[in-house]
Amino acid sequence: MGEIRPVLGMLLLLVGCGNGEGGRGTGSYDVLLRGGWIVDGSGNPRHRGDVAIAGDRIGGVGFLNGAQARETLDVSGLVVAPGFIDMMGQSEINVLIDNRVLSKITQGVTTEVTGEGGSVAPLTDKLVRDDSDAMKKWHYREDWRDLDGYIAQLERHGSTLNIATFVGATQVRLAVIGNENRQPTAPELAHMAALVDTLMEQGALGVWTALEYAPASYSTTNEIIALARAARRHGGIYASHMRNEGIQIDQALNELFRIAREAEIPAEVSHLKVSGRNSWGRMRRVLTRIDSARASGLDVTADQYPYVAAATALDASIPTWAESGGWDSLLVRLRDPKTRARLHAEMAHPMGAAESFFYDAGGGAGVLITGTFQDSLRYLQGQSTSCSPKAGIAPTPCIS
Repeated sequence: MGEIRPVLGMLLLLVGCGNGEGGRGTGSYDVLLRGGWIVDGSGNPRHRGDVAIAGDRIGGVGFLNGAQARETLDVSGLVVAPGFIDMMGQSEINVLIDNRVLSKITQGVTTEVTGEGGSVAPLTDKLVRDDSDAMKKWHYREDWRDLDGYIAQLERHGSTLNIATFVGATQVRLAVIGNENRQPTAPELAHMAALVDTLMEQGALGVWTALEYAPASYSTTNEIIALARAARRHGGIYASHMRNEGIQIDQALNELFRIAREAEIPAEVSHLKVSGRNSWGRMRRVLTRIDSARASGLDVTADQYPYVAAATALDASIPTWAESGGWDSLLVRLRDPKTRARLHAEMAHPMGAAESFFYDAGGGAGVLITGTFQDSLRYLQGQSTSCSPKAGIAPTPCIS
């Protein structure tokens, strides 16, 4: 059958559903795509054929020899596929900055699911103030407080990308407790669950945790179960960037299984991986455990991303206890020589159950700076955090 030629950013999207002509091809359409490889997302083998589009709907699929259209494109050798769904995106603010979202659309992504830990709602006046620098830099406004308000702004602004969102458990915690390393009081936990209830009624898909990061790392399993139960009341699911993806991944799986069981909710492991060289080779065991959980009656699934390097904020390498109280508190701790020495030791030589992104990456040479918020720091982009400078480039601040 020959090879499928690369699409080169011209992925042709099936933007609707249905097969109005039943493959007979006797109608008149707006666009007719001739002779492409059709991959319909059903799991069936690819096959050659034509696709007819009328307005924003698919009017026919098959060999449409009698079809007429205002525009006919020969797509021989190209792939015609439904728009892809990015299961873990973070374009909910980017789409307000540039509603074309070209980095997604040119890859064939037409729908994005967002809300891992942080989410567009709930917002408070304090959280909006905390985002003021970003709003000034990128020229957008957070003038909503709940999901209905965000959707209203998105509709006014327009978007090439469909957005679906979870309630970020981190976002709920920030709205009610803040960045403090403590447990919610009974009234606070009730408030958090009520926020989940409200946002689920406004169209959220479920609750999503990011438990490796502060302040979500301060949450207990019982706190998460309470939020998951609120989502389940509305038919939602629980998704999780688990508490540990390295040497303690079994304990993290145990927590996810417990939440699924006690909240009686479907659970999804987000971007499943075994992080760090010491954990390599353990994926078969992890998959076996998920299969066993499913066999026992739990509705547990997992997804992966298709690349080998993770990307996150640089502060994620810092032990989360040091981030209690937020950025100002962290900076105070970093200015203290004794605290800074302790942090360095825990990053470079994690003990016990601790997971260190810095250590797992092989130290500073394995940490690449890909972007900076402040323009004055752009010269660091493309450099690692190791002590060895590249030829002709000034050395970065030495971490290792």
